Amino acid sequence: MNQTFSFQRFWTYFKYDLTQMWRNHSKAAILIGGASAIFYVLWVMFSLVFTQEWNTPPISARAVVFVIAFAILELYQVRTYGHLTDKKEGSAWLMIPASRTEKFISMLIVSLVVVPVLFFVVYLLIDGFLSLADPTYGKALVTGFSGAYAQFLNALSQVNNETSIQFTPSSLVFPAVVSYFCNFLYFLLCGICFKRNKLVGAIAILFGLSTVFSLLMGFVMPHVFENWPGDIDVSEDMLRGYLRNTVYIANTISFLIAVALGWGIWYRIKTLQH
Repeated sequence: MNQTFSFQRFWTYFKYDLTQMWRNHSKAAILIGGASAIFYVLWVMFSLVFTQEWNTPPISARAVVFVIAFAILELYQVRTYGHLTDKKEGSAWLMIPASRTEKFISMLIVSLVVVPVLFFVVYLLIDGFLSLADPTYGKALVTGFSGAYAQFLNALSQVNNETSIQFTPSSLVFPAVVSYFCNFLYFLLCGICFKRNKLVGAIAILFGLSTVFSLLMGFVMPHVFENWPGDIDVSEDMLRGYLRNTVYIANTISFLIAVALGWGIWYRIKTLQH
């Protein structure tokens, strides 16, 4: 039998992993996924108390709550597998008859695919149901997002018409997906590394890195502009090349960060012991 990866064994463990995930985090999932309903009830209650009128939240406020809920979901990744640092639960997890490769793949699928997809589906379904059930609620977020996307395409078209540099929606998909992977993987890694104060530790590291980066940029950039020759005529082709290279370098760095975070999770699983 293959001790590294067996699809049948992986599928058995994956179903067990999903069951345990729901059992351990169902309350948080209901709160985060049902944030639209909670926000709706609170808005109507406060409206009845202070204005004696039935008012529902506007779509702009609901969009903000959606973004906040998704950000909370990212932060919550420190808890999804945070129990692995607990001696009792972590030891039981190590004894499960599945290889580390299978556990690692299951962890990534649950964290990067299952959890976000379920959040989007549940959140938008609840929002759509409220839009159908309450005529004063307004249009659903899905409709609003489609309208916002159309406005985004128009703005992008105007930018392309006014500059010689062309942007397409597809060119923005890769950095968006990689950024989302980096965020989820980072908090997942912090969750299985820190034994206590997982979220505080994760935020503290981000704050420290951002502070160091800001100081370095503040030190380097003035010297760059000071030594930049002022008589160089930058053509449009050169400008396009600079921008292309900048985007390529930024995407490459983001991709390498995501790979490094994934490797860190794999290494932590490999060396986890109690």
